[in-house]
Amino acid sequence: MARRPAVVRWFGAVLITAFTTVVLWERLGHPVQEVAWAEDSGQFLEDRLAFGPFRTIWRPYAGYLHLLPRLLVDMSVALRPIDEYATTVNALSCLCVGVISGLVFVLSRRHVTSWAMRVLLAAVPAITPLGPVEIAGNTANLHWYLLFLAPWLFAFRPRSWWSAAAIAVGAGIATCTEIQTAVFLPLFLLNRRERRVLPVAAIALAGVAAQSATALTHPRPMGHGSDAPLDMMLGYFAQPIAGSWDANVRAVGTAIHAYGWWIVVVPGLLLLAAIAVGTLQARGTERWMLISSVGGSVVAWFAALTLNAGANQNWSTFTLAQFREVGPSRYAAAASMFLLAGVVIAADSLIARGTATLSAIGVVLIVAVLVAGAVNLQVSHRRDGGPVWATQVDAARPECLAHPHATIEVWAAPVLPRWRASIPCALVNA
Repeated sequence: MARRPAVVRWFGAVLITAFTTVVLWERLGHPVQEVAWAEDSGQFLEDRLAFGPFRTIWRPYAGYLHLLPRLLVDMSVALRPIDEYATTVNALSCLCVGVISGLVFVLSRRHVTSWAMRVLLAAVPAITPLGPVEIAGNTANLHWYLLFLAPWLFAFRPRSWWSAAAIAVGAGIATCTEIQTAVFLPLFLLNRRERRVLPVAAIALAGVAAQSATALTHPRPMGHGSDAPLDMMLGYFAQPIAGSWDANVRAVGTAIHAYGWWIVVVPGLLLLAAIAVGTLQARGTERWMLISSVGGSVVAWFAALTLNAGANQNWSTFTLAQFREVGPSRYAAAASMFLLAGVVIAADSLIARGTATLSAIGVVLIVAVLVAGAVNLQVSHRRDGGPVWATQVDAARPECLAHPHATIEVWAAPVLPRWRASIPCALVNA
């Protein structure tokens, strides 16, 4: 009988994986499903064509290792014709997010009381309003989703050596793709007396060490971001917090200019207060997972704005024209995803352990997450304008037939010289 709940749990994980994959794929829509994004073309594919299969998976780029994106690009080239490359890599990226959602459902069992809350928590990567704008459906930003998975991997207590081995593989992939997973390493202390956690912790530490060594030997070109805490804080209210409700951050900015900052600051403070109360109500590991989720949101936003030149804006002095020019940031999408996870965990705590009033607040939080996800299913994407990958390849096919040893240039979005790939005609004619 002990095996039956496990079978049901994993069957649920498979359903969640399928559901979230389809939801995310449909949220991309056409033509985004057929448009390559940035590094997926001009960096990862270029490297794959230059060095061959599996020879780039440990190749540094921008100061870091990108294990999973490199593997997915290798798979995309091997599995499908080159004219389907963008569609294939985007579909595999959505599938990876689906798998991450399924894993969060399974790994959160000890930390989140209600199975319904675990389902909603697992769906957060697929329903985050800002996700499809830039970070969803491409390998270039898949590291944000692995960062979302990392705390659940690190806090999990394996019940067998087989599950420890599986979690160790996941930890290795996550840490060798996203260096910021190091922030969640202290969560291993939750299971410090469990021997089966040791191989997982060892692999995670090795992955972080490999990322750190790569950052030192192949330093990322870094700029210096903002030192203005007020601007970073106002930006957090305008994008990650407000963007968790409305993906149209330009409309949010217009409203801020028209009515003042109170329109986002007051609801944002109320939301943070509810999360704080949920944290006080939480018990045991649930409290630490709630803190980790909110902490992940803060790190994703404030660290990015501090370390990356041009990432921050002078929010406190924005004119109406500037509000209308600033689109959603990928850092806002990642921060929003963690924040929504924190909202779900806080709601679970309030409903399970709070008074009638606190339980009602928890219900309101859940309804808000569901409504925000529903009304933002269709959002504007940074790839809406193309260019469609297959159309470019088809247009170049006659040239490749006439000159089989030539190469063609295929562009990705955004349309910049660095985001294009030189494709040998031998691949086009294959």
